[in-house]
Amino acid sequence: MEKLIVDVRTREEFVKEHVKGAINISLHDLHFYFDFLKDKDITFCCDTGRRAKMAQKILEEKGIKSDVIMPEEMDSYEKEGSEIICAINYVMVREGVREHFERSLEELCKATDEMPGFLGGKLLRINGISAIGSGLPGDLREETTKPEKYIMITYWKSKEAHEKSHNTEVFMKAFEQMPAFLSQMPYEEFYEVLR
Repeated sequence: MEKLIVDVRTREEFVKEHVKGAINISLHDLHFYFDFLKDKDITFCCDTGRRAKMAQKILEEKGIKSDVIMPEEMDSYEKEGSEIICAINYVMVREGVREHFERSLEELCKATDEMPGFLGGKLLRINGISAIGSGLPGDLREETTKPEKYIMITYWKSKEAHEKSHNTEVFMKAFEQMPAFLSQMPYEEFYEVLR
């Protein structure tokens, strides 16, 4: 029976440091892997043991047995990992150019996939407001906003890899075209991945 150590933390936590030889299946993606995990000797791990125990319970409900490495046992395992930083762009798009903006952005995203040091990303578009989360009365879940807001999240091996990518021809061209789509120039911030 194949032995697997499965780290159930987020991908970004896994990249920072993990048990050498472990694979990463985020707790919230576990249900996609039931068939893969059947007939394997599975040991779950995470930083506190809490998510590992949750994963064990989820598999148990599917009739799949597993073990958990508790935090106090983690020191006996060899670790590996690498630096990871997050760059976040906040973008506001002019009315009527959304489709063209998204097409241009899609091309930039495809090019970014090939950049040295790029570790993945996400593109988010606003699609409502959480009234309760904002302390506002009423239901604003379907509320539209103008200008339309986007958040671009990218993960990199280092700030240097990020900065180098922005000096490439692909990015320079994107920066030239960007003002035609935007109601405000984007600003970008670096964030350390904590969890």
